Amino acid sequence: MWRMNAADPDVGLSAPTVTVRGDASARSEPEEAVLWITLSALKNAPGKALADVSSRTAELVELLDQVGVAKADRSTAGVTVTEEFEHTPDKGHHSTGHRASSRIAVRLSDPELIGKLITGATENLAARIDGPQWLISLDNPVRLEAARQAAADASRKAQAFAEGVGARLGRLVRLSEPVAHPEMPMRMARAVPLSAPMPVEQGEHEVSASIEATFMLETG
Repeated sequence: MWRMNAADPDVGLSAPTVTVRGDASARSEPEEAVLWITLSALKNAPGKALADVSSRTAELVELLDQVGVAKADRSTAGVTVTEEFEHTPDKGHHSTGHRASSRIAVRLSDPELIGKLITGATENLAARIDGPQWLISLDNPVRLEAARQAAADASRKAQAFAEGVGARLGRLVRLSEPVAHPEMPMRMARAVPLSAPMPVEQGEHEVSASIEATFMLETG
């Protein structure tokens, strides 16, 4: 965006400026992934539903031990017990029972273990699977590389704008990073029981960076 007014309130200078946004992305293999495993049961009484889920959760804990998931890498993300209702022409609005659910978040770094866990949880425990959501750590060097590329992109854009109006690009007066929006996890559909481990490919994922830069413009 252009600021050509005589007194620029944003930078406190009586000179024209140009403000641009630089964007860039770099690719890297993620260090780990998060998998959400949900167990649920619908019964005619809340206690029965919770007992069913509790029993299968204990089996899930055993499965996590078997595949080598450390206790520090798993946590209960939520437990709910609610009454469910439906509406039918003959019965109207009526209760269909009580549903209990337990949701566990698991952090894994080995794609092969992810596949084994998906298969074991769905085949033996009738679990619902959400994920994996791949994660790249905050201290991964790829994030700094993306930041450098975003700054360079902003400089190139500002230079092009300056040349387009016959001005020279002056000194940098402001550099700020826009507020980042949290990434939404990618979800898998309800898993189908499989006799062999679910193939999971890690691949490379993008890390994006953006920067807003304001430069002085030298005219005349």
